[in-house]
Amino acid sequence: ASDCSERVCMFGLAHVDTPKGDLDMNGVIQPPNNVIIDNSYAYPFGTTEQFPQMQDSDLQDLTNSAHYYMECSNKGKCDRTTGECQCYDGYDGVACQRASCPGYPNSCSGHGVCKTIEQLAAADNGNVYKLWDRQTTMGCQCDSGYSGADCSQRECKYGVDPLYLDDVSTVKASIYDFATLTTGLYTVDPASDDEYFTNGEQQISNGNWAIRFFDNHGEDWVTDPIPGGATCDEVETALYNLPNKVIPSASLSCTKVSVLESIENEFSEDVRTYDSDHPLGSSHPYQIIYRMALWEAKTPNNEGELSDSSALQVYTGSNDTSTSVISGFIYRVKFLGNPGKIRSPEIEVHLDGKRPSLVSAATSGKVITKVWTDGQQGEDVDHFADHCDGVTATISREVGTGIKTSFLNGMTTTEKNLLKKCLGDSDFDDTNNQDVYNWDKGSKMYPHIIKLVRTVTTQYDGGYFAVLWYDTSVQLDQTTTEGTFRLLNPFNPPDTFKTDNYDIYTTKGTLALTTDQAEATFGFASKYIYTTNITYDIYGRNGTDDYDGDISCEVGNNNAAKLDSLYHCLNKTDLFTVINWELPSFNPPYINMYTAERIYTGNYKHSVSDRFGLTPGGDVPEETQRSLELKELHYQTHFINTDIATNWGASVGNFKTTAGYTTNNDMGKPQFHIYKFFPAVASSYEYVAPCSNR
Repeated sequence: ASDCSERVCMFGLAHVDTPKGDLDMNGVIQPPNNVIIDNSYAYPFGTTEQFPQMQDSDLQDLTNSAHYYMECSNKGKCDRTTGECQCYDGYDGVACQRASCPGYPNSCSGHGVCKTIEQLAAADNGNVYKLWDRQTTMGCQCDSGYSGADCSQRECKYGVDPLYLDDVSTVKASIYDFATLTTGLYTVDPASDDEYFTNGEQQISNGNWAIRFFDNHGEDWVTDPIPGGATCDEVETALYNLPNKVIPSASLSCTKVSVLESIENEFSEDVRTYDSDHPLGSSHPYQIIYRMALWEAKTPNNEGELSDSSALQVYTGSNDTSTSVISGFIYRVKFLGNPGKIRSPEIEVHLDGKRPSLVSAATSGKVITKVWTDGQQGEDVDHFADHCDGVTATISREVGTGIKTSFLNGMTTTEKNLLKKCLGDSDFDDTNNQDVYNWDKGSKMYPHIIKLVRTVTTQYDGGYFAVLWYDTSVQLDQTTTEGTFRLLNPFNPPDTFKTDNYDIYTTKGTLALTTDQAEATFGFASKYIYTTNITYDIYGRNGTDDYDGDISCEVGNNNAAKLDSLYHCLNKTDLFTVINWELPSFNPPYINMYTAERIYTGNYKHSVSDRFGLTPGGDVPEETQRSLELKELHYQTHFINTDIATNWGASVGNFKTTAGYTTNNDMGKPQFHIYKFFPAVASSYEYVAPCSNR
């Protein structure tokens, strides 16, 4: 006002923009960089007729911009007497800058927390949201057991659909391995299991750890302290003692494996341990095999898996020769009374504030705790619900020298043809299907994936995933017809019996290679899988290799060229697994199906020379070495955060050599690739649900 009697209200980013029109009434809408009105109380820096010309973070002008600062964020009226915004329904804040949470001012029904979309993303496995409304759009993060936009709905108990179970269908119960390990060497071998660890105090006694268990609603429950080297009975008792009967009585099964100063990927084959439900001497004894490749065993004692120096370490894979020595205990626990997809449990070792309560009793040893599953993860939805009726198979392994793979055996010619029909299409293209069975043989880009379940078993034997293709160049099974169903994972029956019959479940879903230019590298029992293109790091951007290994679907101005290298990109919540096509024997025997909870690209912290540096000499000129010292290292900058930990380890190798790029180094290490699984609704059955679907 001319007498300065009117107050100006707070400004915020406009939820919706409003045109200002021809402010000077000259019949022309002036461009966004022409200031029309000066000395306005509402616009002290002037205003324009078109939306203001904003700039991006690189100070580049944006000709098409929106959500500029407006009084009351364009979602309220300014009270000129008080200078306060009167917000419209559904908006709040001094500048009406927030879209209110449901139920405002009593947001989220008292059963949740009102957060910005940026905070909600961060709470979801550290994801990042940085769009214009990151501080504007609000939502409820509900307490465990509550759901709905306003957290007003109670969630019911979960159970198994009784109509799912029949003569052949089984429940895939969660089976997790809990490891408490140390890398140190003992001055004197422990006389008993309670001498492997200490409490770290001056008055030395046994250390303690605990299990954090998550129920179907996501609520976490922490057990009472469990002593180091505990018996299976002590572990089970701690879980049973959780409140509210979170773990139903008599529903657990536990097997304990001990290891003392043994090589990490060899000990379980030398010291045989059998599943407590299938002990040695039973009709089907199950030996437990661990081929560890723990990245933390290679890092300094004061550093973890995600330390800044992690990318500089030379790791080994589960199939490599390891020198890492470990000691400790592994507990395989079956949660038969908790069906469905439950969040992976965790091990807690800080039971006394910030001070660790489980410390290695070995000299210079670090404590490593891990939780993983070996192909036996729980599930709410069975994506392999198509039973191939009339077909059973046994599992055999090739004999002789060279690369030996597993294959399906024990089928008649009729059964093989039935399986072809059950497998059907594998590559999203029905027009290239073959034979009267209307099927694809499978390929590196699109192999088949199935589920194998023992024909004679219990209702909690959920079976194992297997990736296969039809090799017409060789006939290995007992039939006289050409071709063999080869398995890409060296699946071996847990009891090693070649006479076990397996029912086969197929899917109309598709397993697809994301790219063959990015290899995956990961440590054993890790929730971080890195994708990288080592050729890009070493040779650099040269026109023919312009891709650094990022497989995410997120595309910006600086990485759009990656789409030329991707067959299929990966998004958050996508299902995937990790497979080596060229050398199947290097794959894990049992396949995990992972969910991508976060796909992230970190900052560059090292040069290529730091990790893959080559000493000048041979065919490596000095200028090449100098260029590697200046180039940023892309290796271990792209990673996928998974819902469950890996049951295998894969390394990209060393490459440090004086002889050049292609000789006397391990550039030919087997490469693992990310395969994305596209489930089909027609083959999916949600059998674990609230009220058991009934």
